[in-house]
Amino acid sequence: MNLVVLGATGRTGRLVVEQALAAGHTVTALVRSPEKLTTTHANLRVVTGQATDTSSVSRALQGADAVISTLGGNGSVIADSTRAIVAAAREAGVRRVVVLSTFAAERNRLGAGTRLLTGIGMGAMLKDKSVGEEMLRRSDLEWTIAYASILSDGPAGGSVEVLPKEARRRMSERISRADVAAWMVQAATSVEHSRRGVGITGSTRTAERSDVELTATANSPHRS
Repeated sequence: MNLVVLGATGRTGRLVVEQALAAGHTVTALVRSPEKLTTTHANLRVVTGQATDTSSVSRALQGADAVISTLGGNGSVIADSTRAIVAAAREAGVRRVVVLSTFAAERNRLGAGTRLLTGIGMGAMLKDKSVGEEMLRRSDLEWTIAYASILSDGPAGGSVEVLPKEARRRMSERISRADVAAWMVQAATSVEHSRRGVGITGSTRTAERSDVELTATANSPHRS
């Protein structure tokens, strides 16, 4: 498959690129700064442009089968990039879109303390994600939103736990970026989780610690 990756120079995005190539897929990376993408491969196509610009995304989506976005940042980057993705995907006839979000965006699955802490530390980011995710939900695309636990840079554990809808989300949970990358590549190449938000965490859930200990982590757990 031809997978388009947005956020390919980020800490999670570059792992998505590497794992997709290792799995035999063709990858198109849309990046602002091509020199930051250190991966080289015969099946890697690099397109220079902005993920928030519909024309740039349209160029990247030529011949694509699916889009994976690990974008993050300040301001309205998620809302603006989602608007561009939806428009470009419709134009290109691309149906499958998989995006990375944060456990903190699943507000109804958080305890009162976690909801308060993440609201204080991540309020602007969560608002941006909420707007973008609602655009996806209203679209006719085959989207999947991955609500990942706090990301770590550790090695892949080899499996990911998909949480049941009724499960509470905890700030003590972790998942490696490598495992998230593998899961997103797999999700993009199937329709198992089509039109669903999916909570994911590491296969061995970290022993619970107090939310107060983890307040500092909540400020920026998902810089991709």
